[in-house]
Amino acid sequence: MKITIRITRTTITFTAPNPVIEGQTDFEQYNMKAGIAVAANLRQALADCRMLNAHAPTANATVAASQYHPVFDTATVFVDTPLQLIPSEEFDEATMPRLYHYANTKCVDDDIEGTPIPQLNVVAAYAVGKDLKFVLTETFHTVQFMPLLAPILVEFLRHSYGGFQEKLFCYFHDKRIDVCAFRKGRVRFCCSFNVSLMPDAVYYIMNVWQTLGMKPSDILCLAGSVTGRDALVKELHRFVKNIKNITI
Repeated sequence: MKITIRITRTTITFTAPNPVIEGQTDFEQYNMKAGIAVAANLRQALADCRMLNAHAPTANATVAASQYHPVFDTATVFVDTPLQLIPSEEFDEATMPRLYHYANTKCVDDDIEGTPIPQLNVVAAYAVGKDLKFVLTETFHTVQFMPLLAPILVEFLRHSYGGFQEKLFCYFHDKRIDVCAFRKGRVRFCCSFNVSLMPDAVYYIMNVWQTLGMKPSDILCLAGSVTGRDALVKELHRFVKNIKNITI
């Protein structure tokens, strides 16, 4: 059975089908402890996760030290690390780590994974910590990594079609904005910004808006967990006529 794990800068969430009740999905969330490595937080989250422990071997059972989880043998893990999009026609697996490390100097000690996103004709390169990978691979027989933003980009691409106006997409999460734009089915812009205050969000969004030469009549699409949405929209309306909320 497969379990989905979503690791961000502030939370770790577990989602899996209920092994007893057909059609029911179980969900648990663990809040990251500050000052502790992500791998250490994950190890604690795995230990505290009820849906995992409910099917763990009993204390009296004889279990090999290397045995994987008895029910959830496959884990799909979404990680929230800096993303680098490489056009599929230019992708070279051998040079991908070096290219990524040049652009993301804080990830030089991490392993670099590459996930194709065929809908965008790109390969998404992203970092996975070695300690994090070790904790996961000693718990689950098969571990599949995915960048957190990959399904979001695919959904934004779907919304980008239709109409004559350009669209700019903003995904809010974990005190960050991922801003992206598309043209003719290809990625035109994709970048992340750390934001703590509403004025910062407005500044980054409008900076990208101006850089891309977008018009007041174009469409700004907001998605995710937007803190102070009403105040943000009010301020953005000073510069943008059409603001649309997207549920993803």
